[in-house]
Amino acid sequence: MKKKTDPTRAPVLRDFLIAAFFGFLIGFVAGMLGVGGGEFRIPVLICMLGFPVVVAAAANLVIGVLTVAASLLTRLALGIFDSSGLGLIIAMSIGSVFGAYAGAAITDRVSERRLKYAVGILLFALGLKMIQGALFHEVPYGQILSFPVDLLLAATLAGLIGVVCGALGVAGGELRIPVLIYLFSQPIKTAGTTSLAASLPTVATGALKHRRMGHLSRNVLYVCLAMGIPSILGAYIGATFVPGATEFFLKMLLGVVLLLAMVRVVKP
Repeated sequence: MKKKTDPTRAPVLRDFLIAAFFGFLIGFVAGMLGVGGGEFRIPVLICMLGFPVVVAAAANLVIGVLTVAASLLTRLALGIFDSSGLGLIIAMSIGSVFGAYAGAAITDRVSERRLKYAVGILLFALGLKMIQGALFHEVPYGQILSFPVDLLLAATLAGLIGVVCGALGVAGGELRIPVLIYLFSQPIKTAGTTSLAASLPTVATGALKHRRMGHLSRNVLYVCLAMGIPSILGAYIGATFVPGATEFFLKMLLGVVLLLAMVRVVKP
């Protein structure tokens, strides 16, 4: 298959050092919050490593697989998991897989600018909501719907989030966690684990679709490894901080991350 988008040069030592440094740093924050960190890898891949946008999205998903898997396995080992949320994980995983596949498939046809602005507005609103919840000690209400309609709602919302994930090359935790907190009443620590479990098949599906579309060359995969391996270490260390972190700290951190992600997404 002819590769329509590909980096114009082979990576050099500087590229690998940049990838490794930011991979660890972003992985640490991602592991602590239960997100993939894709919004913050994108500018590194595009602005510092010179990847085209579509290639950066594809590489981001590959690195996201490694980061999310490391965070999830560490959280499970630490017991940060509620088995009562298994139904949500299954429903959101199914919805996310279909959404991510569709999102990756339309990357060559959808208006990236409009999608970015829509996501940016949503991230801004969610970021303010998380900060407000931390400052005023808001307690989420009970689930808005009961079984099995709640699972249908979870799958639908996850599908929409999955489209964004596949199109922009992100794991979607920044969108998924607020949904789990405010619509399904999960504590932020549990919501992070649930989100990671649903994120894993999402990013894997998006990465596979991009690979089939020819967006992942050998040079790109080298950089993915250089960034992904340190991300695993960072995600592991970040996840180990979760049991001792307070709800206030995690909500404030997530709120700030959402606002920063909004700036990154809408920035030309």
